[in-house]
Amino acid sequence: MARRSNRKRRKPVPVPVASMGDIAFLLIIFFLVCSEVAKDKTNLEVTLPLSEYVEKQEASVAARVAVDEAGQIFLDGEAVGSPKDVEWGVRAMLASTVADDQRHVQFKCDAKLPKDTFEPVLKAIAEAGGIIDAVGEKQEE
Repeated sequence: MARRSNRKRRKPVPVPVASMGDIAFLLIIFFLVCSEVAKDKTNLEVTLPLSEYVEKQEASVAARVAVDEAGQIFLDGEAVGSPKDVEWGVRAMLASTVADDQRHVQFKCDAKLPKDTFEPVLKAIAEAGGIIDAVGEKQEE
């Protein structure tokens, strides 16, 4: 004969899941309110270069670098002194990235700038490990 245990069987305790949806939406709202939406804060009036090879980029941008027509360099809307400052700033911003799609740096400069003015900035971004996304306008064919 099989022996029956003298212990009482416990009834399963139900887990209340009715409020889980509310908690999830509250967390989403909290993170949306607390996060800073990446925007182009430079507000520079520049004439963008024309090219027939301009395409819309879908990748998210880790940093924004701009050079105005006077040659002043901006990193995420803040003026910096030299291309070396851009390199160190971009390097710091990319320090926590692991994938290539997180390493995109948007570069915008005035079309009238000579090559020797903006080329050191491009080299600084590349030395920092950034993938350069140049901003331009589509040239009419």
